[in-house]
Parts: sequence; C-alpha cells; structure tokens
Amino acid sequence: MSSKKLPVSINVFPTLDCVELIQFDERSGDIEKASSLPCQFDPVSRQMGDRDLMVQTVRDLYNMNRIPFNTPAVLVLPSFFTREIELPTEFSRDELRFALVSEAERFYVFKKAEPQIDWINLDESRLLYAAFPKAEIEKYMKIFQELKIPLLGIELGYFSMLRGLVATGAVAAEIENASRWCMLTVSDNSFFASVQDGVKIIRTTEAPLSVTEDDDQSTIQEIQQDFETFAEQEIFSKLVVVNNSNRINSDDLMIQLSHAGSVILIEQNARTLKSRGSTDGQFPCSLEGIGGVFYRQFPEMSDLNFLLETGEDVAGIMYYKKEAIKWLLISNGAVFLLCLMVLGVLSLLTWQKDQEREALGRKASELGASINAEQLNDVNRKKFIKKVVDQNVKVNNFLVKLGSLAPKDVWLDKVQLDSEKLEQPLQIQVEGKALTLDEVNTLITPLNANLQKGDLEVSNAAQATSPDGQAYFTWSIQNKAATDAMGSAAQAGTTPSPMMPPGAPGGGH
Repeated sequence: MSSKKLPVSINVFPTLDCVELIQFDERSGDIEKASSLPCQFDPVSRQMGDRDLMVQTVRDLYNMNRIPFNTPAVLVLPSFFTREIELPTEFSRDELRFALVSEAERFYVFKKAEPQIDWINLDESRLLYAAFPKAEIEKYMKIFQELKIPLLGIELGYFSMLRGLVATGAVAAEIENASRWCMLTVSDNSFFASVQDGVKIIRTTEAPLSVTEDDDQSTIQEIQQDFETFAEQEIFSKLVVVNNSNRINSDDLMIQLSHAGSVILIEQNARTLKSRGSTDGQFPCSLEGIGGVFYRQFPEMSDLNFLLETGEDVAGIMYYKKEAIKWLLISNGAVFLLCLMVLGVLSLLTWQKDQEREALGRKASELGASINAEQLNDVNRKKFIKKVVDQNVKVNNFLVKLGSLAPKDVWLDKVQLDSEKLEQPLQIQVEGKALTLDEVNTLITPLNANLQKGDLEVSNAAQATSPDGQAYFTWSIQNKAATDAMGSAAQAGTTPSPMMPPGAPGGGH
C-alpha cells in the first residue's frame, strides 16, 4: 500500500464498541480497505477503557490490512458535546478560545475535565463549537506517536458524517443546487440534527435521550417531538436519517417522523456495514470513516480539528518528510552565499535601526496630537472586551469554586448569576437543600473570598420533610443587598419574611 494515497481514517464508532479503519484508492475510486476490531470505551465520559488495548487495536488494524505505519491517519472520535453561541465579532481567535472554554466548563461533563474546543462560524455573530476532554485527546496523540503513525487531524463524528454524505453522493443534488436539506443522527444516548444549505451549516441542535431499556417507543417519541420543535415545520428537499443506535428500531423511527419529502435511511451496525464483518452489508463502511478519509478534500466544507498544535506540526513534518529533506538539501547549498552577505547586511541593519529610532521618537511626540475618534473607539472597544472576558472568568471561577466546595449532604437546585452590568458586582442566587445548615454556612467564607464584593449570606432557611420522613432544610445564598430588599418588602406587607429553622437564633420552637 502506497502512502501517497489519501490518508487512512481511524474511526471510533459512536456505539463505542469498536474501532474502524478505512482507506480509499484514488485510481479506482473505491474503498480499498474497510475493517474493524472490538475496543471498549466509556459511553458517558468517552474515555478509552484500556489504553494498551487501544494501542494494540490500531496496530492490528494496520497489520491485518498490510498498511505501512508511516501512512498518515485522520482520527474520528464520537461527538457528544456541541453548542451554538453568540459572541462579539470583535473577539480575536485567542479571546474566542478563552471565552468558549469558559462556556464549556459551565456544564457538568467538563466540571472536572479540561475541554479541548474548536469552532466554526455560522454567521457574523453565531458560532457552533464542540468540545472533547483534552486529557483524552492527549492520550490518542501519544498512542499514534508511539506507533509512529503521522496524525493529520482529529475530527468529531457529526462533522465527518456530513463530509461522508457529500463524498458518497447521497446529497449530490442538494449540494449542486445549494438547496435546504437536513441530517438527523441518532445514537443510544443522544440525537443531533443539522439544517444545511448545500454544504453550509445553517443551524444545529443536540440533545440527550432518556436511557430506557424497556420502552424504546418513548425514546422514539422523544426524538420526534424534539426534532419537530427544532425543524419548526420547515420543509426540506431531503431528510437523511442516520441510525447509530443499537436499541432504536429504524422502521418505528421513520414511521414516527413521517417526513413527506425525500428520505434516506442509513443504519450503521454489524448487519449493514461490511467493515463490521457483514458479508452482505448494505454499506462498505461508516459515513464517519469515509468523512475521515476525505478530511482535506472538501475545503468548502466546515471542519474541526482537535489535534493539539504541537502534534499537528509533527504530523505535517512526517507526512511531507521527503519534500522537506529535498528542500533542506537545496537550502544548504545557499548557506555559504548567505554567510558572505552577513557582514554587509549587519552594517545595513545597524544604520536602519538608528533611523528607525529617530523616526519612533518623532512619531511618539506626534501621537498625542494625531489621535482621532476612530482610535479612541478602538481603545474603548478593547477595554469593553477585556471587561466581558474578566466577568466571564469571575462567573466561571464562582461555579468551579461552588462545585468543589459543596459537601455531599448539600444539594443544589438552582444557580442564577447576573453579570450583565459590567460595572456592578456579580449578582448571585443559589438555592438548594441540606441535611444541616452548618454545612451550608461553611460555604459563605470561601465563596466570598472569590468575589469583588464578598457580601453573600444564607437566607430563606426553612425546615422540610421528605415523603419518606427525612428531615432537611431548604435554603438560599444571595447577595446581602437582595436579602435586605426582601426584608424591607416583608415589613411593608408585600412578602413574608425569611423563615428560620427550629432551634436557630431568632427562630420558632
């Protein structure tokens, strides 16, 4: 197998039970290699269960298909966290990355795991970003480095699947006419839908599914209701349904969706995919695997790359090592001539630096007089961006601190943070339940230490009893100003005063 062919695609199946290898033959236009081997992953955290097993699985896939290990690969991992968000268009790429990491860390799945993120622009202000645990990305990169396989990119399944549909011609008419179509992907734990104008993503949605072992019909109804809400009675020229679930019946799903237009159903399991061992499979391999093979073949399509920058540089060097060596030899021939020019260049640079120093002095003296309204607006814009980012950092730090401090006998029901007014301290309201109020009171001091105006206090404490007779307390933590305002309203007869638990100072007995 020649390494000049399109790169190998290594796809971790959305069912998280096996790893697939795909290689494409440019001359024949056919899938030349398509096979898979079992390998288990955690369906919630996306963590590989056994690193050594993953190393051996990738090694065996290369060996059984007689592919040299210097053949570059694109790794496709199962998507499980995508969101749309609006952010200021003035943000630089670094500012966007910082803001999106802070946004992803608000969610429970990244409470204890740092996210690796990438994004695409949907329009001037809307972004679609995806996240994956950074520690897992680093594990995969080390595996491919250990096997000496150049890793060209790490992509997520939803986006690789869209590229696979384009590569197979399943939506050729829609791409040619730039007409509106929709892809709906279903897995055991979630569903994802993307509305497309040709190759352009217009809007998306992703939602978790209820895990029910005995009643799959309720899950199908859940998909149908969420999809109708997302589609908003929009008419698509084509609906592509990809069923990656082991438990959801495709026929029942199609009946429930009842789409009136053109529909394509693609089931990706051991019965339909030849790569999974089926002798009469409907498809040679998965759409995700095909999309990985064509990772760099459709520049007009939006793509994501979760490969860390250092790893991408190494992969690029390995992939183009022959060209690099050739140009290195050519460049060595010019070194001697360059050395002869160094003395003259140094003299010229010294003279130029003196001239630049004088010019900078003149510009500095003229700057105060030449500044205009546009420059002032630019300065003010940068100050505003810094304030927004700083406020996001405060919000993120408070949520992380609250999550790390909460004792096991304290439950959080509601966390509301108001940071819209940048010039004012963060407005906070936390509500929850606890077996004892002492554990709630211990939260106040460390939380206040992280705030510009540490005025949080416990209020609205009340005793309650669960249906099984367990006594507990309801409570809230909020800014003192909010508590004082509620107390003033109570004195005026508009709202009842905060309740205290029995036995507390000032409380009833």
